Amino acid sequence: MLKTLARLLAIGAIAAPLAANAVVYQFNATLNQANEVFKPVVFTPSAAAGVASLHYDDAGTVSLLDDTYDFTLAVTGLTGTAGSFHIHAAATTTENAGVITNLNSSPFLSLAGPTSLLVGGINVPVPTLGLIGATAPSAVNAGHPAMSFLDALKGSLAYVNVHTALNGSGEVRGQLFQVAVVPEPETYAMLLAGLGLIGWIGARRRNRT
Repeated sequence: MLKTLARLLAIGAIAAPLAANAVVYQFNATLNQANEVFKPVVFTPSAAAGVASLHYDDAGTVSLLDDTYDFTLAVTGLTGTAGSFHIHAAATTTENAGVITNLNSSPFLSLAGPTSLLVGGINVPVPTLGLIGATAPSAVNAGHPAMSFLDALKGSLAYVNVHTALNGSGEVRGQLFQVAVVPEPETYAMLLAGLGLIGWIGARRRNRT
């Protein structure tokens, strides 16, 4: 049986690249108050810090309609319970933009403590069928044309913002920057190849005993 498992895993490792061609893009953000721009005259200083990670899956198709993403967020040291938390776009690190995704409602799950926040979402459909409307020029934004959510992410034009009662305009913010591009088949192939090798070694050892 162990030999059969080893053979199946090895075959799977070889066949995986032919089974799919989706690409997963990873974007990370570091959140703190220093990243907030256009802060109000009166705000409460905060030493809160957090991290966010977004994995965008293009589903291996040209269409944006089947694209999804996974998202996680963790923040500690807030001045109070997080009242709302969002993804905003399109804006550079020195601009503000409107909300494109509410992270405190379904399909996201969140746990907001007195000074901490945890958020998670899996296989989330991309916002507005994958498209973001044009961002009009204003006192806080130079203006950006309409674009897909993925293009906004790739252009570092999306950010995560967490709001509290003492800092209603935003207590901590973090721009989402691309850190990796991982073709899904390669990930699966590496995993299957490793399992196949383990199975093969196990079979060899079994035959020697």
